[in-house]
Amino acid sequence: MESCTSLYNRIRASGFTPSKKQGQNFLIDDNIRRIILKNACPTPGEEILEIGPGNGALTVGLLDNGAKVWAIEKDPWLCAFLSRLLEKEGRFHLLQEDALRTPVEELPPRKLVSNLPYSITSPLLYKLWGLEERFSLLIFMVQWEVAQRLMAPIGSKNYSLLTVLFQITHQVEVIHRVPRTCFLPMPDVDSAIVGIKWKGPSLGELKDTIKTLMESGFRHRRKTLINSLRSSLGPGDWVPLLSEAGVPPRARAQEVTPHQWLAMARILMERKDTL
Repeated sequence: MESCTSLYNRIRASGFTPSKKQGQNFLIDDNIRRIILKNACPTPGEEILEIGPGNGALTVGLLDNGAKVWAIEKDPWLCAFLSRLLEKEGRFHLLQEDALRTPVEELPPRKLVSNLPYSITSPLLYKLWGLEERFSLLIFMVQWEVAQRLMAPIGSKNYSLLTVLFQITHQVEVIHRVPRTCFLPMPDVDSAIVGIKWKGPSLGELKDTIKTLMESGFRHRRKTLINSLRSSLGPGDWVPLLSEAGVPPRARAQEVTPHQWLAMARILMERKDTL
């Protein structure tokens, strides 16, 4: 397996200049790659989705373990580089597309393993959450700040919409903190390897209701939840709804547990209220 540093030197020798705007920071630490692969457990013949393969540092590791890799890369220069690098590899399928626009649920893989492009991390995570059980396992690298949000305890400054959504339906684990020195160009922040497993159950029709409800609640974190909901969704009969869900009347969004958010959404659905 070619080293991460060798692959980085190759891409730079080809004339490629990493884009800070697009969050193009390339992994140069082979040990970090080993940790990702160990937790991803790729098996021979297994279909795996990789978003933002970059110069192929993780891709070659997945292929070396016998996996079939479906890679989505937007940058045409990187796509050309990957095509040359892996032109003889029949288990590699490259899509030159925007991952936010690609219907990834229509591709064969049920596991995602990626160093996610930092410029699209948040919207991509919301997209993956919306696909529910379509991916049974997600192993990816994100900014340390995003990892903190995914694992944040209730009431903390990092407790957010992203926290609650994933804690309702997935098991989330921060596997390893990754220093910024493991990348070139070196980013301004540290990163983390995160593992997310689907635990269910499927939210079904409740999915859109709970997401809209929480988006409205977290929109004004300094306001009480009732005032925030009134500002975003209209006057409504919010006081008895919060009471029935066990939410204190003066609570703010970051003080509401995932279970309470879920209870509020269910009550709205039972009353056939629409958001």
